[in-house]
Amino acid sequence: MKLQLRFLQLVSAALLAVLLTGCGGGDSEPDNSNLMKLGDRSYLLVLPANYRAEQEYKLLLAFHGSGGSSADMQRTADFNRYSNDYIVAYPQAGTIEWNEGCNCNIANRLGIDDLAFVDEVIADISARHRLQQGEIYAAGFSQGGLFTQNLACNRSNRFKAVAVVAAPMSGQLWQSCAPEQPVSIMMAMGKNDTVLPYNGYTDSNFGLVSAKQAIARFASLNNSLPLAQQQTLATEQVELLSYSNGRQKAELFSIKQGQHQWQFSQFDTSAEILQFFQQLDSPRLPEASSLVQVGDKRMHVRLMGEQHAGPAVVLLAGPNENYHSDSAWFALLQPLLAEKYRVYSIDRLGNGFSESDDDLSYRRFAEDLATALQQLDEQQVVIVAMASASISARLFYQQQQQAFDIKAMLLVDPDVPTPNALSVYQGYPADWYLANLEALLPHLATGAWTERTSQKLQAERSHAEQLVGDNPLMDWHYFDLISQQRLLISHQQNRAREIAAYSADLDAYAALPMLSAIPVSVIDTDFEQAQIDANPESAELLSLWQQESTSWNRQQAEQTNGQYIALNNSDHLLALQQPETIKAALDWLFAQLQLP
Repeated sequence: MKLQLRFLQLVSAALLAVLLTGCGGGDSEPDNSNLMKLGDRSYLLVLPANYRAEQEYKLLLAFHGSGGSSADMQRTADFNRYSNDYIVAYPQAGTIEWNEGCNCNIANRLGIDDLAFVDEVIADISARHRLQQGEIYAAGFSQGGLFTQNLACNRSNRFKAVAVVAAPMSGQLWQSCAPEQPVSIMMAMGKNDTVLPYNGYTDSNFGLVSAKQAIARFASLNNSLPLAQQQTLATEQVELLSYSNGRQKAELFSIKQGQHQWQFSQFDTSAEILQFFQQLDSPRLPEASSLVQVGDKRMHVRLMGEQHAGPAVVLLAGPNENYHSDSAWFALLQPLLAEKYRVYSIDRLGNGFSESDDDLSYRRFAEDLATALQQLDEQQVVIVAMASASISARLFYQQQQQAFDIKAMLLVDPDVPTPNALSVYQGYPADWYLANLEALLPHLATGAWTERTSQKLQAERSHAEQLVGDNPLMDWHYFDLISQQRLLISHQQNRAREIAAYSADLDAYAALPMLSAIPVSVIDTDFEQAQIDANPESAELLSLWQQESTSWNRQQAEQTNGQYIALNNSDHLLALQQPETIKAALDWLFAQLQLP
C-alpha cells in the first residue's frame, strides 16, 4: 500500500509539473530530438545548434520525474535553448520511476539497474560524438532528481556536477551515500512543495530528509568548509545556501513561494543550472566582493563606500602571530571607513578568495597591487598597511610612484628594517620554513596541519570577540567566511610559501630608503611586549627590537610631517580593537592634504 501511495504521489507530481510549467505533455518527441535505442531502453538526444562533428562538446543528461517521459523532460528543461556548449540526452526510465537508491520503490523491486543504463547511455554517445574530457553533467526533476543524487553518490567519478530540482533526499540514500570523489551539486526547491516536501517527512518505507539536511550531507561528503554562505537573491524571493571545499560546490536555492515545479517566476531553473555548471571554478563570493584579473590569476577585492569621491583608501593586511593575513582583519574597519571613504580591501594571491600561485611573496604583491588598481580604474590612492604589508606598500611606492598618484600612507605596526628587528623577523619560524619548504608542501597536502589550523582559528575567533565587543558594525559573517579559507590545503601551502619568501622580502625592503616625499603616519602599538614577556630567554633581543621599532616609526612619521601615534596596552590586531583610532589617523591625513 505504501508503495502504491508513493507512486500516486509522484505521478501527481509529474502532472502538476506539466501544469505549472506549461509544457503540454504527451510522449511525442520534439522536432529537434532524435530517439536513440539501447536494447529495450531509449533516450532522446539533442545536438547543439550548428553542431560540428569535429568539435568536442560537454554532455548533459536530464532525468524526468515519476510518470513522466524523456519528451516531457526535454520540453520542460529545454537546455539547448540556453546553450550550444552541450549535447543533451533525455533518458527514459525503464518503468514508472527511476531506481533512485532508496531500495524501496518499483524500479528496485523489478531489479532495474538504472546506474548501468546511464553508463550505457554515456558510452553510446561517446562512441557517436566527441565529448570534452571530464565534462559530463546530470540534472533531474522530482523523482528524477532523487535519481540524480544517486548518480552523485555512486557515479561521482563520471559526473563533474549534478543539479537536483524539486527533490530533497531519501533517508536511505542520505545514510548510504559514499561518493568515490567530491562532486559539485546544486539543488533548487520550492519551500511550499507539498509533493516531495522541502522539510522532508518521516515514513517507515520512504522517508525524506529536508533540503537543508541533504545539501549539508553532500557538503560534508565533499569535505567542504564548515560555514555556508547565505545570500538572498531575486528581489528576496530566493535564498541561497552555498558550501565549498575550494574546488567543488554544494548549493541550495530555496524559492520562497515555490511549489513542486521546474520553473519559477523569479528563478529560471534551466539557465541557473547551466550557470552553476559554467561557474564551478569560480568561488561564490560574499556581498561587495569581486575577483580582479591579474595576469593569469584572479585576486579577491572587497569594495565598500563606492559612492564616495576622492582618493581610494586601500587596505593591505599583514599577519598575526599565526601568520594569518587576509581581509578578515578588516571586517570591522572597512565598514567603518566606508561611511566616509571609498575603501578597498585586497587579498594577496593565496589568501581569502584570491587564487593560488607557486610564486608568492610581499614583493610579488607589490606588482599585483598595481595591476589590480589599474583594473579597478583607481589612480589616486591612500594606502593603509598593517604589519608586514608595509613591505608591499613601500615597494609599490618605489615601483609605481610615477604611474599612480599615491597621496599618503598610514602604517600600523609596520615592519622596520633595522638590524635587530631584521634578526627577529628573519629568525624562527621564517628561517625554518625557508629551509624545509620542499618537504613541508607535500606534508601539508596530506592534511596533517588542518586540525591545528582549525584550533588556531577557534582561538582567533575568541580573541576577536574580546577585541570587538558589541560593535554593531562588525561583519562577523564576512570575518568567518574569510577566516575559514585558511583551512584549505592550498591556502596552508600558500602561507608556507609566503613565510619562506619573507626573508628575501625583508632584504628588498631594507635596501630602500625611508619614505620622504608623501605624508606617512604611523600607529605604533606595544604588541611586542607580549612576546618579550612570553620569551624571557630572548628578552634582550626582543627589547632592542621594540626600541628600534619605536625609534624608526617616529622618525618615519616626523620626516614626512605625518603623525606618530603611540598606543599602550594595545593589540596587534588594532583594526579589530580600535578601528576608530585608525579612522581618526586617516581623517587627519585627508585633512592635512585637503582631500575630499
